[in-house]
Amino acid sequence: MSDATRNAMLHVVAHEIGHAVLREFDLPILGPEEGIADDFATLYIYSLLPDRAEAIIRAHARQSMSDGQDAMMFGEHPSDDQRAGRAICILYGQNPDQFAKLASDFGLDGEEADACRDFAPEIARSWRRTLAPYLMPDSARVTEVGLRVAEDPVLQALATQAFVNDLYKLMASIDWHSRITLELDQCNGTASWARNGRRIRICSAYVQRFEAQLGSE
Repeated sequence: MSDATRNAMLHVVAHEIGHAVLREFDLPILGPEEGIADDFATLYIYSLLPDRAEAIIRAHARQSMSDGQDAMMFGEHPSDDQRAGRAICILYGQNPDQFAKLASDFGLDGEEADACRDFAPEIARSWRRTLAPYLMPDSARVTEVGLRVAEDPVLQALATQAFVNDLYKLMASIDWHSRITLELDQCNGTASWARNGRRIRICSAYVQRFEAQLGSE
């Protein structure tokens, strides 16, 4: 299993955590929820895994561009190219000097780069203020997070100890009021958050798709 697949999957999990945060804490949804969850994922990763954020966003962008699905006229999802570009823009805007090569590699420059430097910090500031009451204190014991990995060869290859540690950090940094479970499951779907059951589910078929797209990188 490639590091790129693991990195892209971390963004997927952070995206689903974003949905969970919105729903569990009844936060205002002032726009398309998928886009809100994407921005959350990028900024959450930058906050918790700053040394790895660039590699994770690169993998997420490459995978999204490989999917290459267009947006539906009345759909909630942006196009996959837009998702990739948005994540790059948001991360670049947090530290333009640090992420200059990321921007250059994906063709982010000129007025578009200026715009990212302008609005991305505002989005980050808004999320910091919104999340502050819901973050787990450093000294608190985590009791409301579960993780299950199915006996599936693809998922077992994915779930190295380092990867599991990253998943746990993403899950356990929120002060959930009820138990939240992350399931890496043997199934044919993609990724989802189910409020009924408080479960994030990542399907083995989705992991296989990512590896087919990113495994050679």
